[in-house]
Amino acid sequence: MHILITLWVLLASWRWGDWKNFKLYYPTMLYIALSNLLYVFFAHEFFHLWELKTNIGNHATTFLIHAFIINPFSAFLFLSNYPSKFKSHLFHTLKWIFLFLIVEGIGYKLGKITYHNGWNFWWSILFIVVMFPMLRLHYVKPILTIFLSAVCTLLHLWIFDYI
Repeated sequence: MHILITLWVLLASWRWGDWKNFKLYYPTMLYIALSNLLYVFFAHEFFHLWELKTNIGNHATTFLIHAFIINPFSAFLFLSNYPSKFKSHLFHTLKWIFLFLIVEGIGYKLGKITYHNGWNFWWSILFIVVMFPMLRLHYVKPILTIFLSAVCTLLHLWIFDYI
């Protein structure tokens, strides 16, 4: 499943990504990669909230594929196809939220993702509903987004008894 998602994201990015303006999207791609790395730092040190199961290499390989290919290039696609009309913003964002939720739901049903320590699909819904607007916000206001991300991270750490 992880290989199929990786191939789809890379092919879709090649086909529909705005490569002429790649430099504009690159900071947000780094933002989502860093966010993934931050989660693994806390999850590895303490305990997982969700875990990706794999049949390709080991857990680190799967994580690195998600952190450095799937999530950044998904952000690239999301942002480089962001509509210019204000009325279309909500539809575009909802489309991506539903896509991610469907993929996660399939992954959960196939046992490719497991939830732990109080995390469940409802938390994933909330996380993804926040993630896409945060990606767009990071694209237009990165400093504000970093501050809000720190607040969200601390809130998650408190809710799930990390701190």
